[in-house]
Amino acid sequence: MFNKTVLANGLRVVTAELPHTRSATISVYAGAGSRYEQDHEAGLSHFLEHMLFKGASRRPTARDISEAIESVGGMHNAATDREITVYYAKVPHTAASEAIDILCDMVRSPVMDSAELEKERHVILEELAAVEDSPAELAGILIDETLWPSQPLGRNVGGTPESVRAIPLDSVNRYLAAQYVPANMVLVAAGNVKHERVVAEVTRWLGDMPGAEPGCWYPVQPRDGRPRIAVQHKDSEQAHICLAYPTVPVTHPDRFVVDLISTVLGEGMSSRLFLELREERALVYDVHSYPSEFRDAGSITVYAGCDPQNARTTLEVSLAEIGKLISDLTEQELQKARQMARGRIQLRMEDTRSVAGWMGSQEMLLGQILTVDEAAERIDAVTMDDMLRVAGQLLQPGSATIAAVGPFDDDHLFSGLI
Repeated sequence: MFNKTVLANGLRVVTAELPHTRSATISVYAGAGSRYEQDHEAGLSHFLEHMLFKGASRRPTARDISEAIESVGGMHNAATDREITVYYAKVPHTAASEAIDILCDMVRSPVMDSAELEKERHVILEELAAVEDSPAELAGILIDETLWPSQPLGRNVGGTPESVRAIPLDSVNRYLAAQYVPANMVLVAAGNVKHERVVAEVTRWLGDMPGAEPGCWYPVQPRDGRPRIAVQHKDSEQAHICLAYPTVPVTHPDRFVVDLISTVLGEGMSSRLFLELREERALVYDVHSYPSEFRDAGSITVYAGCDPQNARTTLEVSLAEIGKLISDLTEQELQKARQMARGRIQLRMEDTRSVAGWMGSQEMLLGQILTVDEAAERIDAVTMDDMLRVAGQLLQPGSATIAAVGPFDDDHLFSGLI
């Protein structure tokens, strides 16, 4: 399903030829994110992501870039996470070469103008302000800070208003030169494309890019007895609660077991938490769980939004359901979770952007790409013993953390839960 070529300078080119489609998604992945930043430069990766849209050598303004994509009916965007930054354009397949040209120019020769940087600084500060108005997002940030305190893995990817205000242009340029090097990038194309043509285009634009070693990322640090409950006051109508457990890295053999545990717990309207908290008790409108996997760490997080008066009860019921899973998981539930996980992967593969994401993230983090069939085999290989063993090891109250955003002055309401 996938083709891969490594250029002489170390840049990887990966494609999925899908001749039945009328689109092509081109993505450039870079090993850049909050895990590569020191505390004083928090948000630098995200700041750089914004700057690359301000213009490049062959299209020197933001308007030139956006018009080139949108004039053919395409769309483009980017995202920065803890370990990866990705830039993508989804276009009609006839415009694939132009999309490669645009993205390669952006990551290699961006226009780094000081006046544009100051404008974008204000834009990012508005983005951070928007997060402050979203208690659910704040709860997600707070639970990561609580799970991985005082370190890059637990830090808000966007940084803080203070750090963003202090980032100078020379730091952005220095970070670009350090991280956006061939050996630390992957270009992915999925859709009605030909591998040889994509390789030729990438070689044209990036083949002579000098090789270099990228900067390092900062490994996870132990908690060292830090508080496991965090509360942020917000005059909101709902309480937004997260309950999280540390799990395993993306390379761990139990990774698929953790994914299926999350599926059983809180993914979908037939999950345990949804049925108990919403359908049976009417405590919440939204409750769900999700796994996160990084190079050397991972987590399962449960989110729930509820009336503040029901916050403790919601957590008590969630903890009880998690405890019950360890003792009364059924083979029927496991089989349903397997089918659900396989089905989701299969449905993702119908969209060129999702196929590009499937390939790019795996190649960037793992250096290899599982096919859909290979992933399905690993899902099917998970046994009941695996589920009970991993759940019993990881889902213990003593390793849990709680974050709550809402009309709370302190953590007194949640004391004694974990």
